[in-house]
Amino acid sequence: MLTQPRLDLVHTSPVVATALGRALREGPWPVHVTTSVHSWTDFQREWDFAGDIVVLDALLDDHVPLPLKVRALTRLGSHTVVLGPGRATPAARRSGTEGAVAWIEPTTGLVDTAEAIRQIVLRNPPPDTRIEPAHPPVARLTDRELQVLALYVSARGHSPAHLGRVLALRTETIRSHLERGRAHYRAAGVPTNNRAALRNALVADGWAPDPQMWIDAGRP
Repeated sequence: MLTQPRLDLVHTSPVVATALGRALREGPWPVHVTTSVHSWTDFQREWDFAGDIVVLDALLDDHVPLPLKVRALTRLGSHTVVLGPGRATPAARRSGTEGAVAWIEPTTGLVDTAEAIRQIVLRNPPPDTRIEPAHPPVARLTDRELQVLALYVSARGHSPAHLGRVLALRTETIRSHLERGRAHYRAAGVPTNNRAALRNALVADGWAPDPQMWIDAGRP
């Protein structure tokens, strides 16, 4: 007999989170959502109690890029299921390499999404949730380099000074992380002399999502 795993849900929309939780509790093999929150910051308050499976919105709008979230959850021993568009993108594949076990695209209704999650919990993931392996990244970045570079190339175009305030770091420290990250790419022959070039390099490696993902999800 399978032991009921602990499942946590981190999704921007309270409506989606509530509906998914309700759908997961129904059916012949109900799945109980232990924790349901709407931001990564809120979830970190439950850090010591992270579930066996964490269902994670791919497009949480915060200061931690998706691959870094997955990396952190993997270190905690949790299995990440990502909800969002772009299962075939470099970002999805990089998340899989970092430890995500499945990626569910929002092409079906919430009932079908809940059923896909249920099958993943039962260790029988549907074929259309499996993540293809990623190529090795051109640049291997530390957690902080990844965070700073991904925020720097985001659509908001944050300045180093603003990132310093958000991350509680000195502006000089932010600039240092930016320069080291760029240096990793330059050493591999990838130009990153401006923000657009750096964004392209990060998107190609899967460290940052293609901006089209936000548009496809209706969150430009």
